[in-house]
Amino acid sequence: MNERTQIMDKAIRQLNLRIPETIIQDLDQIAQEEQIDRTTVARKLLAEGIQRWRFDQALRQYEQGQITKGRAAELAGVTIYDILDEVRRRGLAAQYSLEEVREDLQAILSAV
Repeated sequence: MNERTQIMDKAIRQLNLRIPETIIQDLDQIAQEEQIDRTTVARKLLAEGIQRWRFDQALRQYEQGQITKGRAAELAGVTIYDILDEVRRRGLAAQYSLEEVREDLQAILSAV
């Protein structure tokens, strides 16, 4: 769970939705298997879906060269290594911008 999701947990607001019966049945089944209430299941799955969407959006922007891997990780709420692992897993072309080269060189020079 990333920081934004944790903040959302502290400031809970109500959202009313019309949901197809099949989804209600799925939520009930998951709730029974997980031994938690339906609302908690729905909240958890919604948060996971939003996190996945953010991750995918960050990867898409990274792949298009719009943002650095560091910024992608920041937007997705994950580490740079998570971004790079997913880039490899999906077979995407890794981007290495001039900005990242500068950052890496500065890190190397400051370590010497």
